[in-house]
Amino acid sequence: MVLSDEKSGFPMRPLTNLVTAWESNKTFGENFSIMLRWKRSVYKLLWKHMLIYFLVYILLSIIDQFILHENGKRNFRAMAEHCSRYSGSINLMVMLGFFTSTAMQRLFSMQTTVPGTAKSITIFISSLKPDLLEGAMIIEQFARWQLLAWVLTFRLVCRPLRKIYPDLKSLEATGLLTPEERGIMEDPDQTKQSTPCVLVVFDWMLLLLKETFIQKRYFNESNYLKNVDTLMAFKKSCGNVIKFATQNISPALVQAVVLSVYCFGCITVMARMFSKEDAPISSAFISYVPVLPAMQFFIYFAWLCFGKAALDPFGDDEDDIDVPQMVKLHIENAERLKGLYGMHLEKVFPNLPQKHYNSAPV
Repeated sequence: MVLSDEKSGFPMRPLTNLVTAWESNKTFGENFSIMLRWKRSVYKLLWKHMLIYFLVYILLSIIDQFILHENGKRNFRAMAEHCSRYSGSINLMVMLGFFTSTAMQRLFSMQTTVPGTAKSITIFISSLKPDLLEGAMIIEQFARWQLLAWVLTFRLVCRPLRKIYPDLKSLEATGLLTPEERGIMEDPDQTKQSTPCVLVVFDWMLLLLKETFIQKRYFNESNYLKNVDTLMAFKKSCGNVIKFATQNISPALVQAVVLSVYCFGCITVMARMFSKEDAPISSAFISYVPVLPAMQFFIYFAWLCFGKAALDPFGDDEDDIDVPQMVKLHIENAERLKGLYGMHLEKVFPNLPQKHYNSAPV
């Protein structure tokens, strides 16, 4: 039975039917394909270390069986069993758990406050009186400064973005900065050298909002304070991003975790339990196929890699945030929003029944 809304006439499906339809689309093949994915996978992250681990393990087994003499074999096997006996006593769970949880919480707190330009630009456009002669020029100025502040913020924390915009001249070449504005930033008489450029841009935007209010270009006076509050929220988000990069996790903690994981790997690559019975197949499997010791080490190593990736999400790795692509999307979105000023609904929908909306009861 298909239900329908009496007012709108649109069909309504029960929630249980929607859930069932969604679950029916999840097949075993789709889930299994995730395990075979190579791009941005754990296999791509670990394969080099796994190869070195297996080669070293097999090399040690070859040395034990074919190179060492009897006395050397006894010493090797005694050390291998000693490492195997005490490898389980090394508890990396607490250290890795603390390190990874700290890194992920720090990353999550930054991602929830990543600055966006769309809200500020949209509120500013919606606050202006329609059909102002200078409206398009003011919106162009405000949107460009918003994008400039965003780029200057992430330029401080993102290495790939610093390569694209190494200095103010490169920003001028892309059109985000004018020659006059660059001259003001570089002039020590107008701008203190200790003042970050992004704060200078925020000062310009505050002055633009103030000038717009003085010239009575807003719908009402409350729009001015609303725009100021939105701009201050955007500024705070930019500050949180800079704080994320400057207040990093202590290198001593990272070094301690890395050394612990690699030491554990060295112990497990040496650890072996030799059977006292005549079992050639089992002995060969233990000597040349390090499945069990490698499994535990690479679980810890993958855990370490995830924590290290969360320390610097704006790097050059494939799994890092693509900030240059974000810049492109912000610019395209700003261009789209600027076109809304001066646009009316009847221009988009010429056949829209305007009389119906004008006569509709409020």
